[in-house]
Amino acid sequence: MRITSGNYEVFDSGTVISFELEPVTFHLATDLQIRLAFRDDTEKKDEHKLEFNSVSNNELEIILVNFNNPLGTGNTVPLQVGTLNNRLLYLNFRVYNLNIKSNKTIHYCWYLGEEVKNG
Repeated sequence: MRITSGNYEVFDSGTVISFELEPVTFHLATDLQIRLAFRDDTEKKDEHKLEFNSVSNNELEIILVNFNNPLGTGNTVPLQVGTLNNRLLYLNFRVYNLNIKSNKTIHYCWYLGEEVKNG
């Protein structure tokens, strides 16, 4: 089966529940990892934001700050996060959380976009 949305091909999608509030790491290829980590800012608890940490050339950490809404919090447009198989790689996700001390439920969709040279 092949799934597309517009000009983008769905590489993978699904749901994962974090284990004991630990980060969730997607191993997309032998040498490509993208990790979703969670942080709470009690001073700005109503402000949601993404922070990006380039761990190495092949590893990206996305820190999700204050993603604690039981109705879901996520990005409004797919994030371009790198390349895979010589195509642009995008991530779209929603995070659900019953309370600050519970595990996160993440619905995710990885898209492959346009072909890139030397990607």
